[in-house]
Amino acid sequence: MLELLADPGAEEWRHKVGVAGPIDGSAKPTTRLLAVRGWVCKTRTDQVFGSASAGREAVLAIRGAGRAAGIWHPDKLWAVMRVEDAWLPLTVCPELRTLRRLELFGERVLAWTEMIQAGIDVYRLHRIGLDLNPANFARANAGGRLYYVDDEVYDGLAERGVASAIIARIPEEVAATPSSWERWGSVLRASLAIGELSWELIRDELKLYPLAERYDEARDSLLRGLADPAGSSQLARSVGRELTCVLADVHGNLAALEAVLDDAHKHGADRFLFLGDVVGYGPEPGACVRRLAELPNATLVRGNHDHAIATGRFDLGMNSLARECAAWTRAELGAAELGWLSALPTDHQADGWMAVHGAPKDPFRFLAYVYELTYEDNLRHLREHRIPICFYGHTHIQLIHVELASGPSKLPGVRTVELSPRNYWLVNPGSVGQPRDGDPRAGYALWSQRTGELATLRVAYDIERTAQALRASPLPDQLAQRLRAGA
Repeated sequence: MLELLADPGAEEWRHKVGVAGPIDGSAKPTTRLLAVRGWVCKTRTDQVFGSASAGREAVLAIRGAGRAAGIWHPDKLWAVMRVEDAWLPLTVCPELRTLRRLELFGERVLAWTEMIQAGIDVYRLHRIGLDLNPANFARANAGGRLYYVDDEVYDGLAERGVASAIIARIPEEVAATPSSWERWGSVLRASLAIGELSWELIRDELKLYPLAERYDEARDSLLRGLADPAGSSQLARSVGRELTCVLADVHGNLAALEAVLDDAHKHGADRFLFLGDVVGYGPEPGACVRRLAELPNATLVRGNHDHAIATGRFDLGMNSLARECAAWTRAELGAAELGWLSALPTDHQADGWMAVHGAPKDPFRFLAYVYELTYEDNLRHLREHRIPICFYGHTHIQLIHVELASGPSKLPGVRTVELSPRNYWLVNPGSVGQPRDGDPRAGYALWSQRTGELATLRVAYDIERTAQALRASPLPDQLAQRLRAGA
């Protein structure tokens, strides 16, 4: 840390402090920022301690609270620094890309949604309040994890804080249209899990927030979007009943499956695309098979757990936990249910798109994964075979990969995109019954084949109902903990 502070190439970011507009920086003129060798050193001249021990105690308290909640970058360092006869707090963090540096309005909107949800989740789980401002949240790389870069945490989060995080974006985006704000309001209402907070009170705070008169139309549009309980289903309103519910990886979790199907029905979905793994891990495999088998207008493909349990072959890429669960599940299912699993195709090919459980490049279609080391090869496979869109599951992570003119890109989490046939897309709607991206809510997607518009969504469900069913079964105890953690 001393080497960084004394580096002659260090640059003090004077232009990034004392600003309150869209510039990426701190609105507090007492903040001091120093950029050096890929790190940012930060202190506050208004936080003065009379002794090293007093400063250390204060810094450790904040650091400990944030570390417990997992909000800081793991390489962030904390210290106190002596300046003449006083001690100041000091942090050193890798230089990250804040949300205010995102170039496209659509990217920023999606990132703001993720930021607000992160703030709500941290308060719900750890009773820590965060300053929900795009300058305070950043990623190390595109599509990477979101980190909190401010050094301060707060005691609470109420409807006013959420409302401010939403509506304070309007003056920063003078080029955004009223319809853009209405769409974002719809996405927020559909995707945010606000827990103990109240949408009614959030809307009241939005109405009272001080904005110049020239922003009234934007505010009214935002409120219209937030008032719509159908949420992000601008899809449903714009395309009528031509909406496909895309879902994957139920894994015997009936409560999660019912929540997703109910939510999809509210949005107007009347077609279904299932990407495999009805069973495995979960306590209600038979009920899940029967529920999916009765879906109207459904296209379904086989997952690796479906294949192993139907055939009794547990040696194909399954770990010990998966094998233990598969053996129990096979014994629980009847001949008709096992036969239904055996009849599932390994893929589905259509005009302009395909569906698999694992990866389009995999000849088995249900064993290989689309992940960090393979997604570019699979995008290349789509391009070579002129297949614009492939829906897949298997990873249990809600994520879209797309090949743009500028190169491949990742779009994680809840969002709405247009699957343009000019690009190549790998779309994972997330897992219904066992998410592994840190969000325990069930994941799925809504897709309009006619317009190309796709929305990825999350739905809360009664996890304890599934946990109770797991406890009543001989399945391992760790499965319930994984559901609660989304891991």
